[in-house]
Amino acid sequence: MAGITTAAVKIFGWKFWPRPPVEAQIKINTRAPALADDLRLVPVAAEPPPLIAPAVSASVIATRRNLSASEMFAAAKAARDHGDRAEALRLSKQIEEFFPNSPEGINSHVTLGMLYLALEQPELALQEFATFRRVGSPELKAEAYFGQAQALGKLARHDDERTVLDELIASYPRSVYVAAARARLKELATDAGAR
Repeated sequence: MAGITTAAVKIFGWKFWPRPPVEAQIKINTRAPALADDLRLVPVAAEPPPLIAPAVSASVIATRRNLSASEMFAAAKAARDHGDRAEALRLSKQIEEFFPNSPEGINSHVTLGMLYLALEQPELALQEFATFRRVGSPELKAEAYFGQAQALGKLARHDDERTVLDELIASYPRSVYVAAARARLKELATDAGAR
């Protein structure tokens, strides 16, 4: 054992000598700070009243956490039902962005088209309806045809509007939009005859 200690001293340079007494290691501070000085240095201010958070709609709260496509679609519908077009538009765009291939993402094209029509943006509405006609389900295509015809009418593209209305009547003869499509075709024929 002594050989190991000697080797450790040579290799690591350990030195063994007596330590100073404990009293020499501890320095005693004879002057403690006065608490009166601390109170004078830190003024205490009154606590401000609590802030009341502004009212936030349920759809805004819902988008702060991760929502499924169906939850987001329901929130967009609720916003539309309450007349909040801006919120419905924002949510519908998010659905298309986050869930483009889901049924809700595809159906959002029709929703956005109708919202754009209501906001007097027929160019954007036309794009949404055209996209839905390519990828959407047959159950809602009649609505997309009719919306597309309305957008074309607002853009004064009446020949294209007639074509879309004729396609609507031929493809979906039992649709609720057929009567409105026929009435619009009569208006267009009257306007063309008056020229």
